[in-house]
Amino acid sequence: MIIFNNGKYKSILAAEKGELAEIAETVQKDNDFRPHFHIAPPTGLMNDPNGLIFDGEKYHLFYQWFPFDAIHGMKHWKHLITKDFQHYQSADDLIPCELFESHGCYSGGALKVGDKLAMFYTGNTRRPSDNQRVPYQNLAIFDLNGKLLSKRPLIENAPEGYTEHVRDPKPYLTEDGKIRFICGAQRENLTGTAIIFEMDNLEDTPRLLGELSLPAFDNKNVFMWECPDLLKLGDKDVFIWSPQGKEREAHQFQNNYHATYAVGKLADLTFEAEYIGELDQGFDFYAPQCASQNVYSDCSIMSAWFGVPDYTYPPTDEEGWSGLQTFVRELTIRKGKLYQTPVRGFESLKKDELFCAKNGEIISDNLHGQMPNSAIIRIENPDTESLDLNLFSRNYVIARGFAISYEKYTKRLRIDRSDLINQLNVEYGTDRQIILENGLTSMDIFVDHSTVEIFVNEGEYVLSARIFPTKEEHMIRMGGKNLNLSIWSTEPSVDDAPIFFAENQ
Repeated sequence: MIIFNNGKYKSILAAEKGELAEIAETVQKDNDFRPHFHIAPPTGLMNDPNGLIFDGEKYHLFYQWFPFDAIHGMKHWKHLITKDFQHYQSADDLIPCELFESHGCYSGGALKVGDKLAMFYTGNTRRPSDNQRVPYQNLAIFDLNGKLLSKRPLIENAPEGYTEHVRDPKPYLTEDGKIRFICGAQRENLTGTAIIFEMDNLEDTPRLLGELSLPAFDNKNVFMWECPDLLKLGDKDVFIWSPQGKEREAHQFQNNYHATYAVGKLADLTFEAEYIGELDQGFDFYAPQCASQNVYSDCSIMSAWFGVPDYTYPPTDEEGWSGLQTFVRELTIRKGKLYQTPVRGFESLKKDELFCAKNGEIISDNLHGQMPNSAIIRIENPDTESLDLNLFSRNYVIARGFAISYEKYTKRLRIDRSDLINQLNVEYGTDRQIILENGLTSMDIFVDHSTVEIFVNEGEYVLSARIFPTKEEHMIRMGGKNLNLSIWSTEPSVDDAPIFFAENQ
């Protein structure tokens, strides 16, 4: 075991006595932005989810973690175990303590092999002579109780023809029982791709099979594929990845970096895509990962980093923490596309019903009240020319807060955070717009202190956004016609519970 402590490349093994407890004390004072039902780091920075897997009884979920500060420092894997994605217990973390991970344990995935959990991950190192990155692809073995048993390097350096940017191994089993893992990669000509390795068993040395071919994808300007993921849903294959550098489009791929999926058929190393789309069309979503094995036969379980590379989140950075995971989602294929819905069992989050309107009319400014910090909002059948919902508004006239709007005749859904006091990442735009091919039939909105996740048309589209409302931004306003509307708090009742006023006209 080696204890690393070199600037930001500091292992948790090098923590001074009481150091993390002191940081945690600061973090716990944040009563404004810490989430109620999302996973957030106890200290420091969280980003990519890793090693998501069902072991036959429970899920293991890891995430990228730098314990000491809200910066991208030495990466660890924080390890949690759950049966319901609401209650978690800690297990052994993956901590950089070997030379083949001297500068961090970076992203990867998991595979259940017999009674063991095999974690494939990238260990970054730096060559002393010139500080050049040297990537290792590594293997860590855990038992089903979450205890780390061993780890070893599988591959040193990038294969010939690729830069040092080869990472994020995600394993899967072939029909004949061989172990394969797919890595994101960058060719020497600085274009992005993915490469696939194969092993006969966990003791084997991986063999490079070649690149994944995806003819239907426009790879123009893409310089790296991150966090690739291959899985099967029903009789279809699904490929999920995060292409860096893809050009923005009017109604999708509007972020700095994106998470993309393809539905089709994988034949050898060629993926024939029948549909390619964006997984989340909001502001803050990246590096999704699906569970390698699942408790359900008809869907997969997916989590993602509720953030984007290069984005900053100053309100929580100042409190000693940054980043969280999206609400866990179930993936299914409907009408040839991926649909995402909140993981089953989420109904138990609903505490008090704060407002309910059935088949009525709610005219703008005639529904208003105190905005709950943590809530679930359900809207159905908005048969109207327009729909306007303003979360965390400051007053009844101006300053909409976080605005959600829909225009029936253009089928345009828009989210806009430009009226919030705490502005962030404005250089990448303050609104996101999508065109709903079949119009709007429903929205499920999950609000959790500093997060908003919007599931449109039972999961046909999803938009995720980080927001940091101040105490001045405490109102909700809404207008629409002929709709069903329900609002539930997801936190226990308090004396100053939100009160809503509405006039049906």
